[in-house]
Amino acid sequence: MQYENGGFPQYYPNKAIYRKQITYNDNAMINALTVLYNVSESKNDFDAVDSALKLKSKTALKKGIECILKNQILQNGIPTIWADQYDEMTLKPAKARAFEPVSLASGESVGIVKFLMMQPATPELEKSIRNAVKWFEENKIEGYSYKLVKENDKTIRVLSEEKGAVIWARFYEIETNKPIFGDRDNSVKYNYLEISEERRNGYSWYNDSADKLIARDFPKWLTTNHLSQ
Repeated sequence: MQYENGGFPQYYPNKAIYRKQITYNDNAMINALTVLYNVSESKNDFDAVDSALKLKSKTALKKGIECILKNQILQNGIPTIWADQYDEMTLKPAKARAFEPVSLASGESVGIVKFLMMQPATPELEKSIRNAVKWFEENKIEGYSYKLVKENDKTIRVLSEEKGAVIWARFYEIETNKPIFGDRDNSVKYNYLEISEERRNGYSWYNDSADKLIARDFPKWLTTNHLSQ
C-alpha cells in the first residue's frame, strides 16, 4: 500500500475521495511506519520476523521518513509542522472531509515529531524536530483549557479561561498560523463559536499534546542524543 514516494494512504485498496491521500490524520501513516520500525529493529515482540521481511521493512521505513521530511510545511523557507493530508502525487497539502480544511495540524504533528525522535539522530531529523518544536512554542494558546463536561444530560466540549493552562488549536491556517475551524458546509471560520453546534461538540478542536512534547520529550531527546539546547 505504500506509494513510491514513501507515503501511505488512509485506506487501501479503497481509493475513493480523500482515502487515497497521504494521511497523517488519526496517525494513520505514523502507525504504519511504527509497525515497520518495530519489525526492522526486532522491537516489541517482532524479533521472530524473518530477515528478508526485516530488510523490506527497513527500506519502507527509510522511504517513509524521507516522505515525512518532504511533507513538513515551509514558511519563508523555515520548516513548521505538518498538514493532516497530502495529495499522493503532488505532495501538496489537501483537504479531507468538509470540516477538515487544508491546514497545519497540531495533534498529528506531535505524533510525527515523537516518531522522528525514535529514529537515529541525523542533521536532517534534528533540523526538522527543532523547528517543529519551535513552531509549537510560538503558537501555543495560553490561559485556556478545552474539556468535555456534562450539561443537561449531554456531554459537550467547552473552551474556557484557565490560569496556567495551555492548548493548541487542531488546525492552523498555513499562511498565517491563525487557528481555523471547518464546518459541514465546507466553510472555514476563524472564531470557534461561529461553527455549528453540531460540529463544536462532534469534533475535537483543541488539544494540549504539544505541552508534554515541549516540556518533557524534547529535552529528553536532546540529552539522549547529546545535543545542545
